Formats: sequence, structure tokens, C-alpha cells
Amino acid sequence: MKADIILHELEMLDWECVNEDTRYLTHNYHPYSSKYIPQIPRYLVTHLLEKGGTVLDCFVGSGTTLVECKLLARNAIGIDMNPLGCLLTKVKTTPIQPSLLNERSQELLRRIESDILLLRGNPTLFPLVQVEDRLEQQGMRGISPVFLEHIRYWFQPHVIAELTAIKNHIDKVKDQDLRDFFTIAFSSILRTVSNAAPGFGNLMISNKPLARKQGFEKFRFKLVSMVSTMEDFYFKAEPNAQIQVRVADARNMNFLLSESMDMICTHPPYMASVPYAEYQKLSLWWLGFDPSELDAKLIGGQRSRSDTAERYIQNMQLAFSEMYRVLKIGKFCCVVIGNPLYRGKIWPLNKILADIGQETGFSFLKEIIRGKYKMTMGKMKNEYILIFKK
Repeated sequence: MKADIILHELEMLDWECVNEDTRYLTHNYHPYSSKYIPQIPRYLVTHLLEKGGTVLDCFVGSGTTLVECKLLARNAIGIDMNPLGCLLTKVKTTPIQPSLLNERSQELLRRIESDILLLRGNPTLFPLVQVEDRLEQQGMRGISPVFLEHIRYWFQPHVIAELTAIKNHIDKVKDQDLRDFFTIAFSSILRTVSNAAPGFGNLMISNKPLARKQGFEKFRFKLVSMVSTMEDFYFKAEPNAQIQVRVADARNMNFLLSESMDMICTHPPYMASVPYAEYQKLSLWWLGFDPSELDAKLIGGQRSRSDTAERYIQNMQLAFSEMYRVLKIGKFCCVVIGNPLYRGKIWPLNKILADIGQETGFSFLKEIIRGKYKMTMGKMKNEYILIFKK
């Protein structure tokens, strides 16, 4: 089918998705800032790539593109600098046999509940000093003392005790897929049981934190919900679609051969607009990763620096160069972006990235604008879908 016909078909689709479910199957496993709705990669992949082809998402985030590829019988490779995003993507795209998952989940919950009842039945059994010892000796093996200090600041002592009990048991699970699945359930509740002020998109400590209770109940509810969703995903996922996830840098994808990808569908970070490492620091600390170190690596990170805009543009030029290198001739590259407010100015990233793509060698075919009705972009009113061809 000719490109102009395909583009016309794309133009006729309902990109606003007002009445569409955007949180189906594994898409709702874990909060993640500024992810795009799954209908965007679903529409693009369905119309621009035949079954069996391989899609690259070099800013994989929470894995929205890869989940859709697994459902649509397309192979996919996802990379990101954020280890939490890569772990989440791996869990969301890995089918686990439902009866096995249900059995192991119930076993895990029974073991955890035994510890929780002991903690709650005799609070003096694990005073704060012993809780901290357990954090350092058992539940938080390999976690630096600096992270522990942050955890003590953001979580109340009894919450730390329960979270430690949960994490201890998760860490003992031998099966990697199951352990990762349980870890994401654990990570997903951390903000709700922390001292973070509710009602804000960004992460701020509450001046008067509420007494946080029922950490175990929140984990159990989340895990049971994820298990139920996984059963649906297991039967709808295409078994022959191969999904790979890797912690890597879009500016240097030397592990991919030139002209090896059949399509690129990606959603880059927003320049200085979304502090991904900052928003996810509670999970990163508990999982043993350094948010500050991650922020220094991310494109668009360290947004307080005076050269943030220049660094972002230079890094996106490097990323586009790599995207051009790995994409096959005649294939499509789709980039979804919004225009952020930074230093009192709206930055037209749609125009900037369109120019970068063309300077790299891509042909710029189409811009689709969405945002009239249903957006998740905060102050950014529109979302721009840029379609290139090599």
C-alpha cells in the first residue's frame, strides 16, 4: 500500500479516543509520568508494519508500545536509561501462566501476612532500631546508607517495618519472572504509603503526614488486581511475538545492527518538563537505584541547569542519528512529543524534532495533532505525532 494512502487512513482515525479505555490489561500496573495512551502505538503499528516485523522503542518508558506489539503479533525491542521503566516494561510484556501465578501469589501473601500479624500484634517486638537493622541486614541488602536515610525521611517507622517484611519475602522468590512481577506490585504502592502530600502530580513531603496504615492490605489488593489482569493478558498476548527490554542509551545503540529495525515508534522525554527520576525516587531507592545518578544520564534531566535546552536538542540529534542508522530503508519512524513550558517560554518541540529528523536524513511525511478532549499532558495542551520515513 502506498504511503499516501496509509497516511490518509491514519488521518481519518479517532486520535482523541474520548470513549476508549486507556488502562486495559497490563497498562495499569504502575504509575508512570507522562506516558502516552496505548491507542497511539496501536494505531501506528497496525497501519505501518506487517505482523512479524520488529518495532524499536528507544525511549520505552513504562512499555506502552511493547505491550501493544505483544498483543499485535509484532516483535519489539525497548530500551531506556531508567531501570525501573525497563523492569516495569518487562513485567507488563511477560505472560505468566495464570494458575501458577495465582498459586505463587497466594503463597507469598500467606507468608507475608504471618510476619505482618506478628508486627501488628506486638509492636514492641520490632522497635525502630531493630527495624533499621532488618533494613540493612535483610530487606535492603546492597542498598547504600544514603538511600536508607531517605527512606527513613519519607516513610514512617511502622510502614518501613511492613514494607521490609514484604520485600524480604519477594526477594526470596527464586523464579525471576515471578519475583519481578511481585516487585512491581510492591513498587506501585510505595507513594500511597509514604509521607508524600496527596493531590499533587509532583512528589512533595507532607507537612502533616497522615498516620499511614494498611501497607500490607494495599500490597495485597494491588497484587490480586495484577494477577487477575495478567490472566487476560496471558490469553490475548501473541506467543510468537518476541519482546526484548534493555537498559541502554538511545544516543548509542551500538548493540543494534544498522538497518535492522522495521519500524520505530517512540515517545521521547519532554525537555525540562517531567523530572522522571525525581517522581520515581521512592521506588528507585527501595530497589537500590540512585535517582540523582539517573537524572544526570537522562535526556532532559538536570533541568535546573542553564544549558538544559541546548543539551536536550544536542542529545536528541544524537538519538535521531542512531534511529536513522538502525532503521531499514523505506520504513517508518514515529515520534510522539508535546511542547513544554520552560523558563517562561513554550518550546515547539514538534517543529524542533521535525527539523532534526530531516537534518538527519529522514523524510518528514505527516504531523497528527491530538489533544482537543482527552490528554494526560498537564499544561501541554496538544500532543504531536510526527511520522518520518527513511
